[in-house]
Amino acid sequence: MSDDGTISEIGPAAEERSDDDYRKLIERVVDAAVVLLDADGDVTTWNASARRLTGYDRTSARGADFDVVLNADIPATTLLEEADAAGRVEVDCVAHDADGEAYDAHVAVTSLEPDESAPGIPMSPSVTDDEGYATVVRDVTDYRSETRSLERRNERLTAFASSVSHDLRNPLSAALAQLDVARARYPDETHPHLDTAYQSLLRMNDRIDEALTLAREGARGVERTPVSLRETAERAWRVAGPERGTLRFDDPPETVSADEEGLCRLFENLFDNAETHAGDDAAVEIGGTGEGFYVADDGPGIAPDRRDSVFEYGVTGSADGTGLGLAIVTAVADAHDWRVGVDESETGGARFDVVFDRAANR
Repeated sequence: MSDDGTISEIGPAAEERSDDDYRKLIERVVDAAVVLLDADGDVTTWNASARRLTGYDRTSARGADFDVVLNADIPATTLLEEADAAGRVEVDCVAHDADGEAYDAHVAVTSLEPDESAPGIPMSPSVTDDEGYATVVRDVTDYRSETRSLERRNERLTAFASSVSHDLRNPLSAALAQLDVARARYPDETHPHLDTAYQSLLRMNDRIDEALTLAREGARGVERTPVSLRETAERAWRVAGPERGTLRFDDPPETVSADEEGLCRLFENLFDNAETHAGDDAAVEIGGTGEGFYVADDGPGIAPDRRDSVFEYGVTGSADGTGLGLAIVTAVADAHDWRVGVDESETGGARFDVVFDRAANR
């Protein structure tokens, strides 16, 4: 009898309904294959996702050895033994469905061995005496394919950066050195054509620097740590801030989960953009928002019809611009899973909003 005076149902009928309710709960887990095993590693219960993933129906799988159902390059018995030893184990492997088709799988196995000191609360009516295993299998084929594609892309970007450094920077440096020698040898003579050539080579050098930075930002991995936003911005200001400009802060986030060098590069390019368009005395403000932070200047701003294109490669509003500065800002933001947009600042200049992903500030 229960505490409220009613008689609790016991016996086969209650156990059958409890078992049915538990299966319905398992069926609701639709984003992963959930398979319950008994102490011998045989299938007792699983959901529809498991049937779709493995190709086995409920009849053929019930009571079957999990090693047969998973058919992976790692024996299921090994996973169960490791789960017994550690309580839980997760591995990536190659599994095969009922037709022999291979797929990349992420498998998590949890041992359900009973705790003698804990009250006896069965995990499933189908698992006798609480002993057995709960396994979760996810098909990660698409994810692994995207990861391999990203790795290949990064390798190409790294190779590109190396090629640019070797094939372009070396002869460019040699040409600049020769012009320096000529100008030093004849200091009292005017050579407008040499001066024009020298400035063109310096501009080419800037373009190469920006291209290399863009390639490296896209290729290198991001290792996030808690970073002081103010200190990082001040460091970037000392490198790229306008000579007579001012930098102020309006309650920005104290720390940001970011790659410090990448965040510094983002600030440097935004400060350089402010100097290019607002001048050497530009006033730049960094403030906090509910979703991230902003960098605003007091320059002429960006026309609404150009705001969608300013982050594209090669787009510049300056005759001397490389068109890569804001593209690098986007590359850094993308590497952090952030979003960056542009709007009008309170003074009529440009305001760049950086929006964190949900995990960025945890």
